[in-house]
Amino acid sequence: MKRLAYKTLATAFCLLAVLSVSTTADAQKKKAAKKSTKSRSTAKAKKYIAPSAANASSNPAFTTPLTAAVQPSVKDSLPVDSLPPMDGFYRNEMYTNAKAFTYPAIDSRDVRFYKRVWRDIDVNDPKNSLFNTPGATLAETVLEGLRTGKITAYEPSATNSDSTFAKRINMRNALSRFQDSTMVDQFDSNGNKIGSKMVLNDFNPASITKFRTKEDIYFDKKRSMVVTRIIGIAPLKAIMAAGTSVGEAPVFWLYFPQCRDFFATKDVSDPDRNLYDTSLDDIFVQRKYTSTIVRATGSSNFRTTSQIAANAIPGVTTADALNADKDNAATSKEIEAKIQNFKDKTWNYEIQKTATSAEKKAAEKAEKAARDAEKNAKKNTNKAAKPTIIK
Repeated sequence: MKRLAYKTLATAFCLLAVLSVSTTADAQKKKAAKKSTKSRSTAKAKKYIAPSAANASSNPAFTTPLTAAVQPSVKDSLPVDSLPPMDGFYRNEMYTNAKAFTYPAIDSRDVRFYKRVWRDIDVNDPKNSLFNTPGATLAETVLEGLRTGKITAYEPSATNSDSTFAKRINMRNALSRFQDSTMVDQFDSNGNKIGSKMVLNDFNPASITKFRTKEDIYFDKKRSMVVTRIIGIAPLKAIMAAGTSVGEAPVFWLYFPQCRDFFATKDVSDPDRNLYDTSLDDIFVQRKYTSTIVRATGSSNFRTTSQIAANAIPGVTTADALNADKDNAATSKEIEAKIQNFKDKTWNYEIQKTATSAEKKAAEKAEKAARDAEKNAKKNTNKAAKPTIIK
């Protein structure tokens, strides 16, 4: 028993000795780490040595102390906004996911087609200033739709046929058609001209001053009204012949029913024009703009731009183009009058009203008074016509 007790005491003593040695080693390590940290901070602080008067006079660089070295480092971070900023007093999300309203259904048995017309919209016209608002012009809106893929461009018909939407063109091709090209000379390192090449200029939306719409006019018997539907819209580009602009031609065509959903997201409200909660689609559908007819089915009086360009050869004055403009303006007014006459005569009727007894008596009394007045007038005329006999 005594031996067992001695062994137990010896084991406990050994364990206590090992624990004390490990604790002392840890304390020494911590002390050494503190000393090394202190030495590093002291070395950083001693990097800047105050210049002596001799050094300051000999070296001007010592006149500006490096105070940034002793200043504590500050992280270049912005505080988190407690309220996200908003450019306006409220966020108008009405047009973000807006969709154009659906046209009423059409039954071919209820439609009586009248005419297809092409109209030109001049954005420089003061009445169409809504399409020429800086930063939100109609040309910029069309370009945005092409870049985002929400609008598809179609090749214009070279023969002025009605197959407008037969061939699609990609976005890059459509955008390149807006750009003009310029001949730029090329020179070598010695300044000698070695050639020239065509370079595309940057597109300026202000260069698109006109748009053309294709419209169908028909009478809907079911709704008893004359309807005008826009089928396509196209930006126009000037046709140059002998350095003179002789007309405009479509750059490409856009299918208007496809454009409607994109146009519906564009807010064009303007209190000065009495427009509230109005989208670009509303402007086109409600026809809140002015335009001029440049072509119509069933009319051969219009002279196309290709015909004018064919005549505008060198040595010929611009009188031909001016005469064509006058003829087209007169024909446009004539067609506008015919369309209005068609609208007036299509559904024109008078409400037949049954007269009451009092109204009948008043009418009879008025007729009697008119007859009496007519008799009295005849009597007075006869008296004035008889010759006066002087005795």
